[in-house]
Amino acid sequence: MLAIGDGSASAASPVLEFTSQSSVLPFSFDAQGGEVTAVLSEFDTVVHCEAAQGTGEIVRPRTAFSSYSFSGCETQGGSKGGQECKSEGALAKEIRTPMIEAELVFIDQAKKEVGMVLDPSGGVYMEFKCGGENVKAFGPFVAPVGPINQEGTSFTASLFRSGATQVPSAYETLTGERVPAIPTGERGSQPAATTGVELSFAIHTFQPLAIKVITAAEVEAKQHDEEAAAKRRHDDEEAAKVAAAKKQGEEEEAARKRQEEATKQREAARAKQRQRQRAQAKARARKRSKALKQCRKADSKKVRVRCEHRVKKRFAPHKASKR
Repeated sequence: MLAIGDGSASAASPVLEFTSQSSVLPFSFDAQGGEVTAVLSEFDTVVHCEAAQGTGEIVRPRTAFSSYSFSGCETQGGSKGGQECKSEGALAKEIRTPMIEAELVFIDQAKKEVGMVLDPSGGVYMEFKCGGENVKAFGPFVAPVGPINQEGTSFTASLFRSGATQVPSAYETLTGERVPAIPTGERGSQPAATTGVELSFAIHTFQPLAIKVITAAEVEAKQHDEEAAAKRRHDDEEAAKVAAAKKQGEEEEAARKRQEEATKQREAARAKQRQRQRAQAKARARKRSKALKQCRKADSKKVRVRCEHRVKKRFAPHKASKR
């Protein structure tokens, strides 16, 4: 009665699978159930079994195979009540099934309701006789399962009916397509009619498992959040680059201005120094001229020449600075 997700869905697809943190396929399980009632449309007698049990194995991520036996089976009420029901080769009042395929499906993806569709191909999944009259049961039918997104070794699978109609009577594919799942039965030579079966199984696995369910809407929302987060990171990185470039530009501009200011200060200092040198040169020239005039007043040529020599030597122009 168990099935498991195939894990092959793309990033844009919903997730529906059995997962385990410590185990790998295949997974074995057994199932223990209580009373079973089965109603066939247009037939006033109910098939009732006292207990049910089964074993199986999850062989692919969303697929399982299992077989079941029902004990204490007989008809109740109506025109053919009180008859023993049993499969060929089974014990008294025992109905056995062959190996039945089951597939994990969405019952309602939007509500995160999941189940197994048993006998998805719709063939004969059970055959027995009640009071010598042959009965055949055909699938598919859906059993809700739970809990979801919670790891454990115990799960439930239940079948519900409304009269001779199985509830629910359809399931959804991963892409949201609705697929009918209406079980039918044949009694003797009577034509096939709808059936409704009611029972509840407690399923026990030998490894902790979880039914992992993520809807397409949740996948899209996560992708949207991841894309938004990626865009924010990109925007933050671009903003950081712009801020870094701006800071670098401001630092380069400040360095350029400091360099310009230093150049201006050096040029101003040189201009001031040249101005001071020119003023000093003019002062020396005036003093030299005045001193030479005084030398020319000397009485002798010898004294005058000696005086002029001293003046010229004293007021000789300074060598220009190499700066």
